[in-house]
Amino acid sequence: MKHLTLILGGRDSGKSKFAIKHGQTLGEKKYLLATAQALDENMVQQIELCKSGRSSDWNTIEESIKVPDVVGFLHKRADVVVIDCVSLWLSNLLIVRSDYDIKREAELLIETIKRVDFSVVVVSNEVGCGIVPPDPVSRLFSDTLGPMHQKLSDLSNEVYFMVAGRPLRVP
Repeated sequence: MKHLTLILGGRDSGKSKFAIKHGQTLGEKKYLLATAQALDENMVQQIELCKSGRSSDWNTIEESIKVPDVVGFLHKRADVVVIDCVSLWLSNLLIVRSDYDIKREAELLIETIKRVDFSVVVVSNEVGCGIVPPDPVSRLFSDTLGPMHQKLSDLSNEVYFMVAGRPLRVP
């Protein structure tokens, strides 16, 4: 990868808006890899809000499950890819297919990101600020997402934590 930026934050903290703004500076052939699914009216509204916030020079690929495959496919085709968002993607894997090994999928995405020839902006919800989840599925989610964030952070050129629409650069 040319450049990796990790953007973390809470829900509605401004992560997506900042990711698009940041991605604008990283190349001409821009792709947004959207992992959301319009399963209810709230998600339909969220998706429309995100769409309205980016210019027409962004190519959008909607994929809720096979994210590593799409990232690999874009090799030699993109200058920058914004993945929005990894935490939603992992929850999709848990909800849609209980037989997915999400830890293996997380590793696969990291390995794929390492091999591509474009810049990557990864958006994800930080869930490590709360309590230990009481049920096994939620613990599996947080036990996968936390180490994934750490590995992505180790590879990143830049890491930001979003608070109330403001990016805080993490040293």
